[in-house]
Amino acid sequence: MNFLDIFNIVARAAKPMHMDVTFATSMEDVLQDINIDSLDGLMMMMYIGDIYGIPDEADKEFYPKTVQEVYDFIQAHKTKEPQSLDEVKEAVK
Repeated sequence: MNFLDIFNIVARAAKPMHMDVTFATSMEDVLQDINIDSLDGLMMMMYIGDIYGIPDEADKEFYPKTVQEVYDFIQAHKTKEPQSLDEVKEAVK
């Protein structure tokens, strides 16, 4: 599974429905440049924590700047892995 696909599903779910989403196209994308603000980032990390089984205390002081930093954080703290994009979509409903 492509991490950018997962990231973009979570980003869409974290943004209010009336807000446009700029999807990530590269692991080097800066969150601020793709319109992920601090509230969106907080919501995304809550979803990501659920999807990847990351303990709540692990992300309390985590403020990523890029998509790559989010990915690296997940790799360092995950306890499970989603099996499909449908599973990711279901987790963010």
